[in-house]
Amino acid sequence: MKIKSDFVTNSSSTAFIITNTTNTTKTLIHFVKENPQLIEQFTKEYDWCKGPKYSQKALLESAKQNNTEFKAGKAKYCVFGDEDGTTIGQVFDYILRDGGSSKSFTWRFCEYLR
Repeated sequence: MKIKSDFVTNSSSTAFIITNTTNTTKTLIHFVKENPQLIEQFTKEYDWCKGPKYSQKALLESAKQNNTEFKAGKAKYCVFGDEDGTTIGQVFDYILRDGGSSKSFTWRFCEYLR
């Protein structure tokens, strides 16, 4: 059991399955570059996320700092959360929930983590 004695938030994380559908290894950077519509959708849907922290440039920088590999043709369990304090954690925690696909990737919701 976790006990927190100071400020408590209602933060959560969300797990997704992201699959690299190509025959070459890709990274989170590739995923962000290939899917600029995700940050556009996020800023359109959530009014509280205006400003330079929520831009394609900021999302790409966050991906560089939190980079991970997606092996060719393989699915990977990924967790993103707003409590991470990273742009990528905040954006992907919300915006990947409906699932989707792009040229090199597919993604789907897996589970909420509280």
